[in-house]
Order: sequence, then C-alpha cells, then structure tokens
Amino acid sequence: MTTPQQQARALVVPAVLVAAASGAIIAFQGRLNGDLSVAGAGVLVASWLSYVGTLATVVVVVVLQGHARQTAGVLRTRGRWWWYAIGLCGIPIVLAFSYGVPLVGVAVASVCSVAGQTVSGLVLDARGVGVPATLPLTGRRALAALTAIAGLGLAVAAGSGNQDVSPAQAVWIGVLLFVAGATLAGQNAGNGKVTQLSGDPVTAALTSATGGTVAITAILGIAAAAGALSGVSLPDEPGQWYLYLGGPLGAAITVGAAWSVRRLGTFALTLAIVGGQMIAAVFVDLARGVGVHWATPAAVLAIALATALGVTTRRRAA
Repeated sequence: MTTPQQQARALVVPAVLVAAASGAIIAFQGRLNGDLSVAGAGVLVASWLSYVGTLATVVVVVVLQGHARQTAGVLRTRGRWWWYAIGLCGIPIVLAFSYGVPLVGVAVASVCSVAGQTVSGLVLDARGVGVPATLPLTGRRALAALTAIAGLGLAVAAGSGNQDVSPAQAVWIGVLLFVAGATLAGQNAGNGKVTQLSGDPVTAALTSATGGTVAITAILGIAAAAGALSGVSLPDEPGQWYLYLGGPLGAAITVGAAWSVRRLGTFALTLAIVGGQMIAAVFVDLARGVGVHWATPAAVLAIALATALGVTTRRRAA
C-alpha cells in the first residue's frame, strides 16, 4: 500500500511533463494570437477572441464530462469572488504576446517573460500560495532562479533579429512581458488553490476563464466606445481558420497548469512551463523563417538546468 508521500512523488514526473506541454502550447498560442492580431483583428480583439474561445472550450469540457450539475453545485456552495478574479492575471500575458510576438518572435518574447515568472514563483511558493505547504527559498532554489535569469540574459542578448524594432521599443516589449510573466505565475498559483478547494482543475479553469472573459469584454467595450476599434477586421479566408485556435489552446494551458501546480509548486511549475515554452518557441520561429541567434538555444539549455534544480528540490519537499 502506497503512502500519500509516495503517491505525491510518483506524480512529480507526470506533472513536469504536463507543465512542459502547457508551456509549449503557450508558444503556439502566442504565435496564433500574434498572427491574428496582424491579420487585421488588432491586439485587443485577438486577445478577446482568445478568451472567449477558452471559456467556450472549458464549458464544452464540463458538459462532455457530465459534471455540469456537480460543477454548478460547487460554484454555488463553495465558490468565492476571488476564484473569478484570478482570471484577470492572465490578461496581460495574452495582450503582451499578441503585441510582442509579431515584432520580436516567439522565442525572444517567451524568454522575456521568464524573469517575471521566476521571481513571482519564488515569492508565491515562499508564502504558500497555491501549494499545500510553504516552500522556503533554499540555496538550491536560489541557484535555479539565477540559472533561469542567466538564460533570460542570453536570450535577450540575442536580440529580435527584426531591424524594424528600435532598442527603446525592444526594452518596452521586455518590460511588458516581465510584468505579464509575473501575473501569469499568480494565476497559476491561484488556480492551484481553487483546484485544492474544488477538487477539480477544470473548475479552476472555468472560473478563471469566466473572470478573464468578463474583464477583457469590459475593456473591449470601453475601447469600442472610445472609437479605438476602427479599422479592425477579422480574417475570413478558409485557409486562416487556424488563427482562431488560441482559445482552445488557452483552455488546455489553464487546466494543465492548475493540475500540475499542486504537485510542483509555483516556482518549479514556472520553470517546467518555461522550459517547454522555450523549446517550442525555437521550433516555431524556425518554422516561420525567423532567425534564431546562437544564444537562444543556450538559453533553452540554461532554463532546462534550472528546471531540473527546481523540480529536484520540490520532490525532496514532497
């Protein structure tokens, strides 16, 4: 008979794989949302469509699982307002990627968010947010953070390869993605707590997607009233249907992260997500003909090492 501790250890590797897959999906989602943005939808409308698609996908998953009545009961009896407010933490990363990816590519945009995710993940773990117990800042975890930041420095040194992006604009994009990465770690931690309270990562994805959709719809309404959406057009060519897949991919990201954070902690989850995100981002950029500097693969290796350090610490804590 296995003990709870043995069961927790057995789930660490699957959790790392799920988290890395979630990171890879982030790279693909960022590319799709960026392409949708430059195809005429604009940053705000592309991000709104992504959120609406995420919410619709999660609702379909709940219905197909046959859990609609059970989920409604959990939300009615145990749900709290902050379950929905967590969804606001995902808006910056969707907006930032929709804006930044067409300019600097997926790989550079991805690693610019690493620093924010890393710092935020360490702070949240140390405070016990989203995990069963606090995970203090040990020497090994600090080394993992420094290794990840070194990987960030390597990737930033590579530059975007886009001659149309000025240094000042590149710095601005980097700041946006840093903040977006920090808030994304907060969303992952919050969804981990909702998963603990509700017993279902899909419920966490549902409340998060609902809150985010309501918030970005309000932002869209304000922008429309101010006349900021003039000239927006949606691509309707049959060959561009895939541009609207950002929403379903967002649902997979949220559910995967909500399940994994309970097994890894926010910091190790962040590193695993970033590792998968970086590897996928390099391949996406290569497939799109975006030049990849030698420092970018070096950054991927640095983040992979940081992931190993952070996850090993989490396994010992488990």
